[in-house]
Amino acid sequence: MEGKEYYKVIGDNEKQKETAYQDLQEVLDTKSPSLAKHELEKTAKEIEIINLTQGIADEMIRGYGGDPKSVPLDHVYVLDDVNKVTEGRLEKGVHHPLELTVGIERSASSLIFASTIAHELFHSKSFKSVRVDRKDRIRLYRSGLSMVDRKDETKEHGREKEYFGDMEEAIVAECTRIFMDKLENKEQFKDEIEAINRLKEWIAQSYRRGDVPEEKISILENEIKYIPMAQEKVKDIMTSYENENERSAMAAGMFSKLLEQGDVERVERYVEREKLYKLLDRIIENSEGKFKNRDGIFGEFAKANFTGNYLPLARTVVCILGKGSFRKLAEEFSRKSSEKK
Repeated sequence: MEGKEYYKVIGDNEKQKETAYQDLQEVLDTKSPSLAKHELEKTAKEIEIINLTQGIADEMIRGYGGDPKSVPLDHVYVLDDVNKVTEGRLEKGVHHPLELTVGIERSASSLIFASTIAHELFHSKSFKSVRVDRKDRIRLYRSGLSMVDRKDETKEHGREKEYFGDMEEAIVAECTRIFMDKLENKEQFKDEIEAINRLKEWIAQSYRRGDVPEEKISILENEIKYIPMAQEKVKDIMTSYENENERSAMAAGMFSKLLEQGDVERVERYVEREKLYKLLDRIIENSEGKFKNRDGIFGEFAKANFTGNYLPLARTVVCILGKGSFRKLAEEFSRKSSEKK
């Protein structure tokens, strides 16, 4: 890994920047101290899924105009418990932007393992720039669209305000949702995905008989990405009940208990994505036909996130939503780094 390929360094002079690149290179060439001590040996199946996931993620990023840099296998750490490793800050997955490392919790589900890898890789493969502060310390400046407030250097590193912080999370989560759609034709995930979809069909049938609003059914169908041991549950229901109404009622009851126990996995960052969806809809509504659907305008945001060139996006937003709108969005989608979870 060559530091100059992965980062853009902002400094006062060339000597300062070159020193920063040397320091970054040393970090990139060293095992992550915080993750290495918790690392599990990767299985052959995990290595296969990691390589497959990185290939799909890179293809998507190139589709958005980016030039994805490879994250070496030894920079992907399989961990026993991410919550424990991060002292309760994060669950399932973690990424260290200055180290370009990702940590993924081992899972019995190939689907969850792959989606978690994809999420952290989309973070790592977003545009990266660092800056050298007045004390010659290297600080992350940009990751994708997010920009760290560099005016106040009194803030502890990692706790600065991030403009567009929620935007970057929403873009990464939306890319992960799209990534999961691409897994449906992959043999490694076929059985699991088909079983989850079968359960969701049964649950939706039961909900409709109970006059559950379509809005809630839509959330079930679009936001629930994982139901544990789905294959076994489908097999048990098929064996125990011959009537479709009974099967759907059983699936709905089972699902309700799993929700109460917190065992159902939803697509990540619902709040941030909903915030982004509302913005996309507002742009479409005011674009006078330039954008027909969310996919078109989302592509503009994803392109800015992965290439680092946000000026075309800024011009588009200002042209449609008015002067000062892009700066206002930076504030509306801002976040303190310490708020991440």
